Amino acid sequence: HLGGNLERVVRAVHRPVLIAARAFRPIQRVMIAFDGSATTRKCIDMVCASPLATGMRVDVLMVGSDTPEHHQQLEWAKQQLQQAGFKPDMLRLEGRVEDVIREQVSQRSVDLLVMGAYGHSRIRSLILGSTTTQLLRSCQIPLLLLR
Repeated sequence: HLGGNLERVVRAVHRPVLIAARAFRPIQRVMIAFDGSATTRKCIDMVCASPLATGMRVDVLMVGSDTPEHHQQLEWAKQQLQQAGFKPDMLRLEGRVEDVIREQVSQRSVDLLVMGAYGHSRIRSLILGSTTTQLLRSCQIPLLLLR
């Protein structure tokens, strides 16, 4: 993908941004990277409301520990998607977020990754790194980023 210029654009606009892959491939399976935040809840709502997503397989991936709060957040996402007519696969896995997302995208043959972008401050991103930036640099499929 495009690197620094793209990062500046994504940080500056407060609209969904679709980053296309080099080669076209029909989108049949969508993965939503979900952490329960307001932004990733918007990702769920956007997929539910989009006529373009009708008939697609939807995976919801949460990377984090096995807590009652995470179960509750995933249950909310599952209910939203089911009410919209989807039969989502719900995944909660542990590990380094970027690595788990990349592995699951590959293993599950995902065609589009939907995720929140730059959910933390620039200072935190400088110190700890940014999941968004890492995935922008390495992801080989289209990304739909929301802020």
